[in-house]
Amino acid sequence: MTQSAGRLIPGTPAPALRFDTFRHGICDIAEGAPPGGTLVAFHRGSHCKWSRLQLKELDDRIGDFAIRGVRVFAIGCETQAETTALQEKMQLIRLPLGYGLDPKSLARDWGLHITRNSSEEGAPPIHIEPAQVWVKADGTIGLSTVQSGPSLWPDATNLVRAIDNTMKFPERGQG
Repeated sequence: MTQSAGRLIPGTPAPALRFDTFRHGICDIAEGAPPGGTLVAFHRGSHCKWSRLQLKELDDRIGDFAIRGVRVFAIGCETQAETTALQEKMQLIRLPLGYGLDPKSLARDWGLHITRNSSEEGAPPIHIEPAQVWVKADGTIGLSTVQSGPSLWPDATNLVRAIDNTMKFPERGQG
């Protein structure tokens, strides 16, 4: 399977993304975007300690994004029950958690990497690898990071910094 991470080119339209959330109903990133846009954090799932750490950090720091007019969603492929258990275990109270998405569709549409048959305890047979994508209010890609594994994503401080810089210099990465 060829990955198409190159599809997330700044200035081009973001792929469609509609999903169920644990506490916020059905969300669509194309609807109701605030002036600062939407940060979408794709995560591997509750089996991954690195994903759990990132989700907790995003939940703790969601106000840093909100003061910039940026809404944040965390998206995974686990079931509603698994997502509910993750939310409760990690005490995530502010971060909207999307669930139930198909990993193959996300990989195709968003250029995400997939892992199959991981030896990690509790890992599903197929799961996505992390990515963070900032979609500007106009529905175009502002910036993106797509990882092939769980160890390379930027922390919340660097994500905020990256969004701030991209708001000032939006032409970066367009080729």
